[in-house]
Amino acid sequence: MAFGGEEKVEKKTYQNQAEEALKGFEQKMEEMKGKAAELKMESKEKFDQEMKVLKQKKEAADKKLEKLKSTAAESWDKMKAEMDNAMDDLKRQYDEMKSRFRKE
Repeated sequence: MAFGGEEKVEKKTYQNQAEEALKGFEQKMEEMKGKAAELKMESKEKFDQEMKVLKQKKEAADKKLEKLKSTAAESWDKMKAEMDNAMDDLKRQYDEMKSRFRKE
């Protein structure tokens, strides 16, 4: 079943918002990496470990977005919820890292 008019607009709008949010996270991650050069060695190692986790969460969100793009109307709500969860998880990890390494 193809998306109807209103559902198609909602899906496209949501996809665009998700794409922009992921691009924003990519930029924030790069900024965070630049600041990491100033960290002490022990903190730098912890930062690198956490950055690896953050990258994995971003990759998971990217995959959800690609899956969302090809989702049929029947599973739109489920995929949207999964994408929301992936984005929340990514944001939570980023916020935790940002606050933790701001203190150092």
